[in-house]
Amino acid sequence: MSGAKETPRQKMIGMMYLVYTALLAMNVSKDILDAFDTVNSGVQTTNITLANQIDQKYAAFADQYSKEPEKAGPYWEKAQALKSEADDLINYVEALKWDLVKKIECDKAKTSAEAVSMALEQGLLKNTDTLRNGRRIYDINTSKVKSRDNYNKPTAYMMGEPEGNGVAFELSEKIRKFRSEIFKAVGEEHIHEMGLMTDSIFNRDKEALGNVPTKEYNVKVDTTMLKYYGAKIDYAPGTTDELQKSWEYHNFHHTVLVADVTLLNKLISDAQTAELNAVTQLMTNIHAADYKFDEIGAKVFAESGYLLSGQTYKAQAMVTAWQNTQTKAYVKLDGGAEKEYTSDGQGVINLDFNCGVGQHKYTGYIKMLDPSTNEMKDFPFENTFTVAPPAVSVSAVKMNVVYRGIDNPIAVGGGVGGEISASASSGSLTRTGNGTYNLRPGEANEVTISVSSGGSSLGSMKFRVKDLPKPVALIRNVVNGQVSKSALQAAGRVEAEMKDFDFDGVRYDVVGYTFRYKTKSGTTKEAKAGSGAFTDEIRNAISQANVGDMFVFTAIQVRGNDGKTKTIETPIGVEIK
Repeated sequence: MSGAKETPRQKMIGMMYLVYTALLAMNVSKDILDAFDTVNSGVQTTNITLANQIDQKYAAFADQYSKEPEKAGPYWEKAQALKSEADDLINYVEALKWDLVKKIECDKAKTSAEAVSMALEQGLLKNTDTLRNGRRIYDINTSKVKSRDNYNKPTAYMMGEPEGNGVAFELSEKIRKFRSEIFKAVGEEHIHEMGLMTDSIFNRDKEALGNVPTKEYNVKVDTTMLKYYGAKIDYAPGTTDELQKSWEYHNFHHTVLVADVTLLNKLISDAQTAELNAVTQLMTNIHAADYKFDEIGAKVFAESGYLLSGQTYKAQAMVTAWQNTQTKAYVKLDGGAEKEYTSDGQGVINLDFNCGVGQHKYTGYIKMLDPSTNEMKDFPFENTFTVAPPAVSVSAVKMNVVYRGIDNPIAVGGGVGGEISASASSGSLTRTGNGTYNLRPGEANEVTISVSSGGSSLGSMKFRVKDLPKPVALIRNVVNGQVSKSALQAAGRVEAEMKDFDFDGVRYDVVGYTFRYKTKSGTTKEAKAGSGAFTDEIRNAISQANVGDMFVFTAIQVRGNDGKTKTIETPIGVEIK
């Protein structure tokens, strides 16, 4: 009976069964769609964290550039070009993501504004004015997308009709363009650490690909230009359909809408990660060829360059910040025989000479391993000192600089009989005891302390004058950027503290800051405070916060003992736990 002719009714039933079977095959499980929603939400949270890290990295880079413009300049220029390319790519992906959802979910809207209004009303968009690093962000709530399992319209939009001329191909070109900027910034040795490999050679310019023949596209290609563009292998080696070999086909052919949105958000995450890694590498390159400590060179630190008769001259010679148990110095005093000194295990070489009255000079060199060549290198040094009858020396009590706006203790010792007096070239110098003074510097960048006794000059010493360093802004109870609502309310204010500063009595008061926060629901607000204390608006925002809500305190202004108002560039980020 299998060969019997079917009736029209039987044919119709058979056709309906085939259609029904096809529909079942194409149906996407709700659990899978929900899983995409979860992944997409996680990726969006990651993007916020990456954006904050990028912002902080550029701020630190700008600070480094302001301190060393000549050295950091070339890398800063590359970073700015990289940021511009990242802005272009991320803004494009964000706009593409919204346009894709808009065309499918808001297809009845006549204008863009009407589509936005419709999306807000339906909960598709959490808000429309989110900016992150100056980039417009479209936070799409995929769980509210009615057509999230639709794949026909997304495929037509991304791949084109006919396939091969959709926006996915423009997207991959922009990704390769962004990678090319990374290539120029960090070099070939780091390019594959940055991700965003499109791995596609569909419809590529052969000259750009090193004139690789089409028939050989399924073979691995390892040229610099291919690395530059991010194209290495086919996705479907051996196929005769060039389109199926492409990254675009692999990612956007017959994929459902919610998967496309998730993938586009992941591309934004990958772009931000690549940007962060590249900028970090550029900052590292500034001092890549340097010795890994603050300063290189032989230095001699003497307890005093002016001795009384009968005293022993003592000094320390070292390569600054270098620790090496094998470090040795070879020294000649007044042109005499060379003497060998060995370091104390901390890179410090102690020198000692016993000399008569008069001026003396010693020369020498320190041998140490040069990390750039792995060979021993000589670092020469020389110094002079004077052995004289009773005289005077001046030294800063705490450090080799003095600070405006506070009392700097100064000690003056020695002398040749009679009363010792001291004066400052600028500011005020007030006696506080026998041989001790408090110096209040003026506006000059240097101040000279002159010492005399019985009307005769005993010498002088010059000090550098600096403004008080900036404090560190903090909020009590915050641990690893997280704090509970009750602990944050209890803290009640933004404070400023001096870290590792030897002067007592230095105080900074917070006189203002800007407060921004963003809830998980997408609400963003900004408030300003005219002191360190939390305002009522800020307290209300904290009391209404939920776990995971982010608060940022930025543009923190402080005023110290010197009466000057300074801005702390590093913001404080807090997450409610």
